Amino acid sequence: MSTPTTRLPLMLTAVAISTANFMNILDTTIAVVSLPAISGSLGATPSQGAWVLTSYAVCLAIMLPLSGSVIKRYGQIKTFTVAIVLFTLTSCLCGMASNFESLIFFRALQGLSSGLIVPLSQTVLLRIFPPQQHGFALGLWALTSGVAPVLGPIIGGYITDTIGWPWIFYMNVPVGAFCAWVIWTSLKHDETETKKEPIDVVGMLLLAVVVLLAQLVMDKGHELDWLGSPEIRLMLNIAVIGFIAFVVWERREPHPIVDYTLLKIPSFVICSIIAAIFYISYYTTTVLYPMWMQSVLGYTATWAGLAMAGTSLVPIFGMLIVGKHLAKLNLRHLMVIGSGFIAYGIYLQALCTVETTFSSMFYARVIMGIGFGFMFPPLMALSLIGVPPEKTPSAAGFFNFFRMFSSSLGIAIGITVWQNRTIFHRQNLVENLSPLEAGKDTAFQPLLELAGDNEAVMWAMVERLSTLQASTLALSDTFIYCALAYIPVVLLTPFIPKRLPQPPSTEQVAIANNDKELVPNND
Repeated sequence: MSTPTTRLPLMLTAVAISTANFMNILDTTIAVVSLPAISGSLGATPSQGAWVLTSYAVCLAIMLPLSGSVIKRYGQIKTFTVAIVLFTLTSCLCGMASNFESLIFFRALQGLSSGLIVPLSQTVLLRIFPPQQHGFALGLWALTSGVAPVLGPIIGGYITDTIGWPWIFYMNVPVGAFCAWVIWTSLKHDETETKKEPIDVVGMLLLAVVVLLAQLVMDKGHELDWLGSPEIRLMLNIAVIGFIAFVVWERREPHPIVDYTLLKIPSFVICSIIAAIFYISYYTTTVLYPMWMQSVLGYTATWAGLAMAGTSLVPIFGMLIVGKHLAKLNLRHLMVIGSGFIAYGIYLQALCTVETTFSSMFYARVIMGIGFGFMFPPLMALSLIGVPPEKTPSAAGFFNFFRMFSSSLGIAIGITVWQNRTIFHRQNLVENLSPLEAGKDTAFQPLLELAGDNEAVMWAMVERLSTLQASTLALSDTFIYCALAYIPVVLLTPFIPKRLPQPPSTEQVAIANNDKELVPNND
């Protein structure tokens, strides 16, 4: 592929591609601290508000396995440009949403377009630079990927507090229009060859049905009494039948979405399991913590975003340092150290009370971020170790699908556990709030004086304090479960390779070539 002849067009194109990637990743975290505002504005419950995140993540995950076939059929540049345009359009529609249902629908469409931007941003960026500058290209891509999660909560909180949550979506419109125009203008004459490969439409539909219904069961189960609800039972039965049909169909399909032979590669399977635990725990803590800050501590969206930024500030530098020396380090040690830091950071968050300070919360997220810096580089490097080159695209698509689906699953599981434990703790607290017991009347006296000797006001205050305390205790329980989830990660580390495979040295290559020359030619 030819590259722009002058430095300005090349750098301008690189900036546009990197900005598109930045915009895409930013939207995975920018709405985290805005969920209370979105839920309150559109009349949704806090648990329903989490669908703003899960609908995006689920649809992004569904599109990832299909992205390879779409790119081959229509070409990289055309697909990339159209995906950015669709992402921009759906972002505008998200901001214009007048009710919660339409917002979720547009976020789902936004996730589908994002599933094409994710794999193409890195690929197209590498195409426009010569091989000797691929290190710079990857560094630029990694920088935007690392900065976006940091700025997401901060930008989202500031915009929500100053001009309103719709603008976290409107801001994508001028950015997306700029990126699409620059990329199409610069690269439309250098399109890749197209090839109309068969698309496994049936497998794609079955996968979409299974994933969407499984997510709905997790999201709505606690609201509809789980298996006591006919709706939940129906969705669960259809999901199970759809999964069985998907497995049977994929085994017979000549162009399957999922290559089952990948499940015979131990390192790939183990890394997929570890990645699932990592993303479930990460998104559980990332979504619940700012919701708790705003609902219990009274934080604004801006301050909640600043507290959450501690998680991502350290990994930007930590991953660069660890990644640079990854080939020389023991990967098992890195995974264990990283798991220990993450689990400890989550445990510190589990110690939260209604008197927890901003500095304590920020410190806990920094500790968690240090763990990411140790754990994430070896996890991503090991995910494709042992995978044959011809199966690498399929393995990367399946791994990313599993990763994104785990994130949406983590949000649903976290919300469910938090709400169930809140009900449990509130019942226990209320049982011990009877003023008729000996000595309890004196405990209520300060509240009664604060309420101006109005018992109705006093009991309203008791109700509010009980709910806040129960919510805090429930959050602690949920985070303890997340910390304990890293025990199996540590137990799995002995089964991953200690080090990355080393490329053959120059001497080994020379010896191999000499051996070939010594072999007699019988032709």
